[in-house]
Amino acid sequence: MTHLQESPPSARRKRSPLPWVLLAVFVVALAVVVGPRLFSGSDSNTPNPVADAQADPMLTAVDKCDPGKEGLKLSDKNTKLSVNGAGTGSKHAIGLDETQMTCVFTTLGVPGALSARMSGTTEADGRLEGEWPGYSVTWTNSAAGLDLVVTAAG
Repeated sequence: MTHLQESPPSARRKRSPLPWVLLAVFVVALAVVVGPRLFSGSDSNTPNPVADAQADPMLTAVDKCDPGKEGLKLSDKNTKLSVNGAGTGSKHAIGLDETQMTCVFTTLGVPGALSARMSGTTEADGRLEGEWPGYSVTWTNSAAGLDLVVTAAG
């Protein structure tokens, strides 16, 4: 009796996983780069944050905090900002209210201690001065309101 020998199963050629690993790395890298742009929900008309950072803070304060143009005045090639705060002495005071003053302080980056000092002074204190990086300020505070002149360092 002849015994047929079974031939060993043919050895399959093993494929390297390297192409799949490289493809996965490429897909992940693409998702990291493109994903935020696709899913951010931002409109192409939205201003670039870098452009906002380069905008003139004094000009921004005028546009953002005083739409009625009642209490802010730029002069000296946009390096001096005069701020007229509305006082508490009259119901029809002309100038910026407390919310608008807070907007100006925030936009210009006035430190909290300095803005508190400005608000806490009285008419008897006279004209006072202060500064923070990039700016100096002089102010008076009375029943007519907090009035200040901010000058950009330059």
